[in-house]
Amino acid sequence: MENVASKTSIRFLQEYYAKILTFNLASLLIQEAQEEYDQSIQNKKVKTKYDYKINRNIAIGILKGELPRLLSGTEPMNSVFDEMKAVLIKHRLPVTPNRTFNRKHKVRKRKFEIYYGRVS
Repeated sequence: MENVASKTSIRFLQEYYAKILTFNLASLLIQEAQEEYDQSIQNKKVKTKYDYKINRNIAIGILKGELPRLLSGTEPMNSVFDEMKAVLIKHRLPVTPNRTFNRKHKVRKRKFEIYYGRVS
């Protein structure tokens, strides 16, 4: 929670709940897109070298861009979700079994300053 733009407690809570909403919607969207992709692969009976999963980072980015359109109510939610699912299915990553190398965990500098000011 070090990357917070708000200084008052009400705005902090609003920002916190907005992040929770975004990540929950992203999880639902990823799950539905993954199920749809898996069904399409089974129906086509295509054999791929690796299993594929939806890229979570791209999904969150797409959802953040489409969230105002989704919450405004100008378009039906189902159509917006279907459009986002179609885009997400194109952004997938291979799941490589039996990885033989360990990831390097570097000690990084902080990306954001910690705000030590008072939150009232």
